[in-house]
Amino acid sequence: MKGTILVNNLTRLMAKDEVTYSHSLRLGSMAKIMANHLRFDEEQKENLIIGCCLHDYGKIFTPEKILHKESALTSKEWEIMKRHPVIGARLLILENVEQEIIDVVKYHHERIDGKGYPYGLKGDEIPNYSKICSIIDSYDSMVSNRVYRKGLTPLQAREELMKHSGTQFDEFYVREFVSIPQDRLESRDKIALRR
Repeated sequence: MKGTILVNNLTRLMAKDEVTYSHSLRLGSMAKIMANHLRFDEEQKENLIIGCCLHDYGKIFTPEKILHKESALTSKEWEIMKRHPVIGARLLILENVEQEIIDVVKYHHERIDGKGYPYGLKGDEIPNYSKICSIIDSYDSMVSNRVYRKGLTPLQAREELMKHSGTQFDEFYVREFVSIPQDRLESRDKIALRR
């Protein structure tokens, strides 16, 4: 059932935006690496991977002119963009997906210091899988090239994660993530969801 939901929803995401789809697959790949590093059991690993793969699922309802905009978003456009976690979570609730997966989608833009969105949760109010997804999401965004900027090197991205550890990101999970050898994370371009 989970596999079918994942494939169907990723297919919808790919039809909407290939950049977001590719980003989501890379997150799933890194989530698998992180879950193995943290010695998660099979169900924990599966829920984290699926949650990370579907973290931006709500963007299927974000207008393409906002998704593909090459300049800074206006405040109104930003407010529309910030709705995607809630939209994605609502869509998955309708599909009777496990709460842990829904939480990843709903809370992956929350910050440890409470300055995230959509709810302004802080610290332990944020589910652990969401904390992990936030780190992986930010890392992939930083190292990926965009039309408007060149990506950071993996070392620079790791330094940024450490710099914002304890404010934007959970300190424990940042330390664990940056302790993973870089050559293992380089496989992020090749999703491998098989156990």
